[in-house]
Amino acid sequence: MIQRFVTSLVFLGLCAQALDFPAFSATLNVQLSAEPTQFDPLLLEDGTGLKIAANTFGTLFEYDGRGERSKSLVETYGVSRDRKVYTFKFRKGLIWSDGKPFHASHFLLAVKRLVQSPVRAALSELFPEIDLSGSRVVDAKTAEIRLKRADNQFLNWLTLPPFAPIREDLIERYGKGRNPVAPTLGAYEIVEYKRESHLLLKRNPHFHAFQPASVEEVKIRFLAEESSLLPLFKSGAIDILNKVPVLQAEDIAEIGTVRDVPVEAVTYLAFNTRKSPFNELKNRLAIRDALAGQKKIELARLLKTGEVAAPTFLPSILIPSGAVRRERMPNGPKVKSEVSVPWMIQSDMSSRNKTMLEYIQSEIKDELGWRPTLDLVDWKAHYARLKTEPGQMFRFGWQNPVSDPYVVYQVLTSKSPNNFTGWSNAEFDELVEELRQEMRQVKKSKLISDIELILWEEAPVVPLLHQRLKFAYSKRVSGFRANPFGVVIFREIRLTEEKK
Repeated sequence: MIQRFVTSLVFLGLCAQALDFPAFSATLNVQLSAEPTQFDPLLLEDGTGLKIAANTFGTLFEYDGRGERSKSLVETYGVSRDRKVYTFKFRKGLIWSDGKPFHASHFLLAVKRLVQSPVRAALSELFPEIDLSGSRVVDAKTAEIRLKRADNQFLNWLTLPPFAPIREDLIERYGKGRNPVAPTLGAYEIVEYKRESHLLLKRNPHFHAFQPASVEEVKIRFLAEESSLLPLFKSGAIDILNKVPVLQAEDIAEIGTVRDVPVEAVTYLAFNTRKSPFNELKNRLAIRDALAGQKKIELARLLKTGEVAAPTFLPSILIPSGAVRRERMPNGPKVKSEVSVPWMIQSDMSSRNKTMLEYIQSEIKDELGWRPTLDLVDWKAHYARLKTEPGQMFRFGWQNPVSDPYVVYQVLTSKSPNNFTGWSNAEFDELVEELRQEMRQVKKSKLISDIELILWEEAPVVPLLHQRLKFAYSKRVSGFRANPFGVVIFREIRLTEEKK
């Protein structure tokens, strides 16, 4: 009976080839525009890396496709009265993808590595100080973590890669290079990596939360060239596009589904306040006023990406009721200023960013008579330059890795490694830290309004757009969801054979 069934499948496969039908593929093919700058969970920080990590690292808590946080590796947890001691009881039967049993010491090892690493951990500026002397393994399935001070965000941080349990042998593997092929507690294990080409993910047979119909294999292809995406999507070589080129959106919608997803992200212009001409407030205010109001709306319409004009630095989906939602407008005559030094607007290159910067360049010329030049490079070069010698003005963006207004604003605090402006304000820092711990909604709304006022008056940045990511998925994909962090959870996807 088994032999006859196999023979029938072979016959049907040959018939499909003869009729020029593509054979059904059980592999979910996903496009990403870039590959991660790091794979080590301690150092992983870019948006692309976090999209992959959400599917490949096992964390104590996780966000689903709706952006709702829930327990993942933990069964139960408790918090002390002073909110400094957390006790985590892990699920029974947790096993790494290579068959080795999980031990609570694997989580404590990740925490120790985060605290003791001589290399600055990714996103470490977000995390609370941890008292290692008061943190311990209670038993094989229980760990206790003590904070030096209470932090209402702590469970959010436990969704991120630096807190993912790790083993000593995996630390050694990550240390030998950028090879991400390693056992995991997550839903999918990376089994193959070809630089500048693809990642191949296989379903972890020991993962605790799989449904029977979950996708068995995922191939992530790194494809930045926008002209190649429509042909690949049309041929069936790509099932999910994480970036839909604006000029191809209508054609892609005819053969699949295009979806705009609001995300907790803001695109903004930032000033290097350590350099002329933007070390002078009047010059920053001149740019702010030249791009205010209708100019941002026109920019959003020009891009046709689904993004909306940003009246505030905080993305609109995070603004609570009672907080300022409308953009403050210039009151009185425009700030008059003359700039004699040559200056550039720096950005990473894409068709969207090029169109955006050319529009801004034109508006600055028309409104102020200034003539900035554009400096467009690839993302890695742009980011590396921001860390060492940022230009006078640069385009940047922030997308939340966890859901809270505090995480957006901390980007511009004095100690943030992502604050490339050189701007600092003690009152701003204090308000943002207060927002971190505040639980009362009315008080949070007041803090947000006060923070936005400082950003308006000091103008270290000009918020341009609140982002909406444009995804596309093929007709054989069902269950597609992208959460407010722009992450697609692959195990929520179902693949069906497309009818001809």
